[in-house]
Amino acid sequence: MKLIKNLQDIASLGLAPDIEQALMHNLTEPFDFDIEATQATWNEINTTLYYIEPSDSDESLSKEDEADQSMLRFVKNYPEFVDVVVGNLSSVDDDKDYLLALAILTSDGGGCYVFAPLSNQTHIVNELKTHLNN
Repeated sequence: MKLIKNLQDIASLGLAPDIEQALMHNLTEPFDFDIEATQATWNEINTTLYYIEPSDSDESLSKEDEADQSMLRFVKNYPEFVDVVVGNLSSVDDDKDYLLALAILTSDGGGCYVFAPLSNQTHIVNELKTHLNN
């Protein structure tokens, strides 16, 4: 699992270019697709993104520090939205596509995103998948 506080760090995740572009599109959309405005707002209201990697398991996530585990539980239990991030727009493919969930944590709109491959079988991802198409 990786914690992202700076949008520029998304490039270091090793995502396929189409997935990286789709993720950035989703994250910057509320700010008219302005990366700098998005980052400034993230800094101001303390927004973060947790990337659950394809190799992550319930066991590996249980070894993360308690603050991170608590944040993941909050997103799992109180998602504002859960969407599919599709790289290839022709079809949804669990082996190539991702989910993006957001939970709002503060009254000023600060929140936490969880981004993970749909193919990941951790409890949090499976729970968030139940919110798709709802």
